Amino acid sequence: MDIDEASAPESIEQLTKRIFTELHQAILLHESGSLDGDVEAIHDMRVAVRRLRVALSNFAACVPKQVRKRLRLRSENLALALGNVRDLDVMIAVMKASLPTRSEEEKVAISALIRRLRARRRFRLRALKNYLRGEQYAAFKHKFLSERIDKEPPQPCSEPADIQLQVVEVVEEADAGDVIEEEHGQAA
Repeated sequence: MDIDEASAPESIEQLTKRIFTELHQAILLHESGSLDGDVEAIHDMRVAVRRLRVALSNFAACVPKQVRKRLRLRSENLALALGNVRDLDVMIAVMKASLPTRSEEEKVAISALIRRLRARRRFRLRALKNYLRGEQYAAFKHKFLSERIDKEPPQPCSEPADIQLQVVEVVEEADAGDVIEEEHGQAA
């Protein structure tokens, strides 16, 4: 290998492709746990989808419009399916945590509400599982790499300084979402 090749800077297009590939892989990493209904896997998959959506927004100039529209639609639908379950997980956790400080009468009422929320979660988890086993998610999962940026004519991307700023924004926006979620017990 030529030493100059190893140290050659990454082009903006290469950087964009690499980031989208890594974000896509991060989503797929949590698929089996989400199918099992694991609370943490659903949370982590939802965060990974949020990061992909932020990157799609920040790198819009580097992604052909039709590809961007397909990715946006698929990622929004996946985020919705995950969010429907995750929001209930957060509500259940908050209510369970409040039980020790409640009166017996309140504990009975909150426990009944938790049972109802768990039933609703089971229903929404079935919907999430159906989505993850469905055609739209299969297209997101398997066609993502084949319909990426390199399959349509490239668009001129921003200057390298702008891309570096956008990469920082991707990380900061995704991390800020994690901080908000941790402080308030809910996902963005």
